[in-house]
Amino acid sequence: MFSIMLNYFKRPWAIRRMASSMATSCGGSGMGCEAVVNVDNPHEAAEWAAVTLESKGFVVPVFSSNVHETRGYNRAAKVSRGKLLVVWQDDQIAPDSPKWVHDLVRVFDAYPQLAIMGMNTFRLCKHLEGTNRWGAPDFWLPDPKTGVRWTYAQNVDFAPLVVRATAYEELGGLDEGFSRSGDCGIWGDWELCNRAWMDGWQTGFMFMEGRQGDGHAGGTHTGGNAEKCWGRQQLVTSSGFNKRYGSPRLQDELCDKVWGLNMRAFTLAAPDDPKKCPYGAQGLTRFGNCTKPA
Repeated sequence: MFSIMLNYFKRPWAIRRMASSMATSCGGSGMGCEAVVNVDNPHEAAEWAAVTLESKGFVVPVFSSNVHETRGYNRAAKVSRGKLLVVWQDDQIAPDSPKWVHDLVRVFDAYPQLAIMGMNTFRLCKHLEGTNRWGAPDFWLPDPKTGVRWTYAQNVDFAPLVVRATAYEELGGLDEGFSRSGDCGIWGDWELCNRAWMDGWQTGFMFMEGRQGDGHAGGTHTGGNAEKCWGRQQLVTSSGFNKRYGSPRLQDELCDKVWGLNMRAFTLAAPDDPKKCPYGAQGLTRFGNCTKPA
C-alpha cells in the first residue's frame, strides 16, 4: 500500500534511527509498507546494505551519486510498489503511532480525484497568503466522510508529501527540467501541485502528529549549500514557476476552486467565531466569511 521514498545524502548518524522509525510507524500499520531509499552517496553503500539485510526486505536501496532530491525521488518512484508514494526527507524521524497511515488510506479511498496530500506546510491560496501555514487544519471539523481532519490546499510542500502512484506516473513525476543534477528540488513540490490541479487532480493537507527531526540541520540549510539552494536555485525555479503558473487570472481560478471544494466538503469548527474562518485573514478576506455557496 505504501512506499516511503527517501532521498539520503551523508547523514550516517541517522540511518538506523530513520529506518527503524519508518518500520515501526508505517511497517507496523498492517497496511503493507516499504522504504525505497535513493542512497545518493555511494561511499555509504555498505551501511545501507547492512540496514537492508537487517530490515528483512522493508528497506529497498537504489544507488546514485549526488543527483539530489528531484531525480532521487523520481528514481525511487520507478521501483516503488506502493499505491501511495510518501516523499520523505533524510532529516525526519517518523512518529511512533501508525495513525497517519490509516488516516491517509481513508481519505485517498474516499476521494478518488485526490492526487497529493501534504503533511508539512500548506497554502490555501498561494498568491494571497504571505507565508505558509503550519499545524493541523483545526478550523474545520473532521471530514464527515472519513472522520479525518484535513483540508483542500492549493500548494503543499516537502516533506512528508504523499502522492497517489497512478497520479505520479500520469503527471510525469517531479519536473527535472527545473534543476541540474545535484541541485536541490526547491519549488518542485509547488510545481507538482499546480500541475496536478491543471490536469484535473486535487491537492490537500493533513498534519502528521509526532514527526521529529534528527537533531541536525538539513544539508540544504548549512554553509554554501544554503546559498546554492535558497539563493540561486530558488531564483531559477521560482522564475520558471511564475512563467508557467504565475498569471493572476490562473492563480485566482485555482484559489476559487480550492475555496469551493473546502466550503462544500467541510464545516467550520467554530461557526460563531468569524476569526476562526481560515479565509478571514492573510489576504484571503475577499472570500468572505466561510459561508457555503448555494
